[in-house]
Amino acid sequence: MTSIEFRVLGRLEVHTGGGTIALGSAKQRALLATLLLHPGRTVPIRRLLQTLWGDEPPLSAVANLRTYANRLRSVLPGERISGRASGYEILLRQGELDLHVFTERAGAGRAALARGDHAAAVRHLGEALSACRGAALEDLADNEALAGSIAPVEELRLSVAEDHLDARLRLGEHREVIAPLREFVAEHPLRERLWAHLMTALYRSGDPAGALAVYTDCRRVLADRLGLEPSPDLAELHRAMLDRDPRLTTVSAAVSTAPVSVAVSEQATPPRELPVRCRSFAGRAADAAKLTALLDGIDPSGPKVAVVHGPCGIGKSALVLEVAHRTSARFPGGQLYVDLSANGPDSRVPHRLLRHLGVPASDIPWELDEAAAVLRSHLAHRAVLLVLDGATGSAPLRSLIPATGSCAVLVTSRSPLMLDGADQVALGRLSDQDGLEMLGGLAGQSKVDGEPDAAAEIVRYCHGIPAALRIAGAILANRPTRRLSWLAHRLAPEESRLDELGFGGESLRALYSSASRPITAGDDPLATAAFRLLGRPGFEVCGTDRAATVLDTCPLKAEAALDRLVDLGLAEWGEKDTYRLPPLMRLFSAELGATVPAQRAPLSW
Repeated sequence: MTSIEFRVLGRLEVHTGGGTIALGSAKQRALLATLLLHPGRTVPIRRLLQTLWGDEPPLSAVANLRTYANRLRSVLPGERISGRASGYEILLRQGELDLHVFTERAGAGRAALARGDHAAAVRHLGEALSACRGAALEDLADNEALAGSIAPVEELRLSVAEDHLDARLRLGEHREVIAPLREFVAEHPLRERLWAHLMTALYRSGDPAGALAVYTDCRRVLADRLGLEPSPDLAELHRAMLDRDPRLTTVSAAVSTAPVSVAVSEQATPPRELPVRCRSFAGRAADAAKLTALLDGIDPSGPKVAVVHGPCGIGKSALVLEVAHRTSARFPGGQLYVDLSANGPDSRVPHRLLRHLGVPASDIPWELDEAAAVLRSHLAHRAVLLVLDGATGSAPLRSLIPATGSCAVLVTSRSPLMLDGADQVALGRLSDQDGLEMLGGLAGQSKVDGEPDAAAEIVRYCHGIPAALRIAGAILANRPTRRLSWLAHRLAPEESRLDELGFGGESLRALYSSASRPITAGDDPLATAAFRLLGRPGFEVCGTDRAATVLDTCPLKAEAALDRLVDLGLAEWGEKDTYRLPPLMRLFSAELGATVPAQRAPLSW
């Protein structure tokens, strides 16, 4: 097998054992660079056209794109570029992309820095930086469309370099870092963290006058170029030096921006807000593995974001919490959890998250957009997992998503959400085998083994809905003298099944009532009528034209009403453009008991 190395940290290069591969024209190089910046993902054709030709691609752009892809296939060893109807993807093996090596080493270094192992942090971060031959894709810097993808990589490279210098300062290498810091500040004069590092290095080397002079230079540069004063943290560091604060000489103190303020905040315990994982979690092995792999490592193009969606009661929160607990060690900066369904769409979620990160209330802006911006700043140099449970739309979430790849976000929703770069994971009903496993975990495996037929009946009556199985298991666990056949007998009649699926203040009927409230509250009478229609006998599967006839409306409006039911997680798409309710949801719909508007023509089906 031919060894190959793809390099994007510097000029775009591809190396094999036989030497460097000629990659062809600038557009071919831009195509390869775009694919390498999104490894393991299919890059849409629309985005590739934008990258290669901007806003006005020629009529032949798609054909030309295909030609460039074929030329790259011909020069790269092995089947590397995979084409689909939606776009192109590059296939990489472990260790072949310098960016992967960089992010892996950087992740290990930042984890070591977070736990206070400064020697390991210096070693790992130094190994990461050794993979960098210059600015990311510096030979393609004039490609404006590609700049948006290059910027996060370059920001990650610079922040890792800052972390490396921070770790060296914590080891006491004050004099050794002064020269590289002066060079670094000259190259990137608007990065205040570098100014803070240089001030700290000079102060701890016995040159407080030099440190104060650096602050004066920084203030002048910021004023000349941006019209701004130094940040409060940098100003606080300056005041601490004027006051000869003894904490400034603590070698192990953090100096991300201001040693005093950051050192105090890092002494606090990172937030650990995850609710307890579901004891009866079962199945979902493939989905859990996919999400766990997604959260592994740092993505230089931005945070890892996954949206787990499916109808109510399908186990979205249980899956997300299971994965969050499994991967919590990868996020030493903490784990934040928000129940969006409980907080409401207009709640001040950014303010709550900032408070839980230890930000004083006096430092949190009142305006939502400003608070969200401050939140992103506080997450920029932390490895934090953010769990947003029960989202109802994309817009409120966008301001909460961190901007850097050290963080990850898990979202649950009843429908897919439009979040840029998010992986969508759709959940369906559990298999019978997984349902039996879940029931055994709740009611006791010995009970399930003792009455396998009755256990299978209970699982069948619950139709693979985890919420229903959880209630059934709780009933059996809290009635130890009752046999499984007793509950199976009570669940058998459809007309009373929802009556039985309730225990301890929770019921499937209440869950479905809450899920359907957006339409049954009166805001969408047509969707309400469509929901009730699908619960009627003979309408278990219904197409758009048939629904339009019964609902006395046009097919377009009927389709919109039915699609809204799907978006709310109430209905499902069937075959041949039909709609249906899940079996237990259909029982709830039938209970509503309202009549559907009269038909406008004789029915012919």
